Amino acid sequence: MVVEGAWAVFGVGCVGGVIAELLHWWNLREAEQLPAYRTSPFYWGRTIAMIAAGGFVAWLYFGLRAEGIIAFHVGVSTPLILQKLVTSVPQPAGAKNVM
Repeated sequence: MVVEGAWAVFGVGCVGGVIAELLHWWNLREAEQLPAYRTSPFYWGRTIAMIAAGGFVAWLYFGLRAEGIIAFHVGVSTPLILQKLVTSVPQPAGAKNVM
């Protein structure tokens, strides 16, 4: 299925970002206790930003016309790639929190 229009491509990418977030919560379904951040406005703000990033990157890649499944894949992968990049940043050597 071909998706046409900037908002349509962006929207399909965003749906992919939502699926990535749903997978995160699906993996927590058997946890004894849900994480404390589930009620944090900061967490949900970042989550919305990551979903929007999935839509933005899909739009950036494809512009006004894209295969729907490919735009969806880009939307899913963008938050996951960004998360991996953030966790793989090397930490500088030295003491932390020392005054």
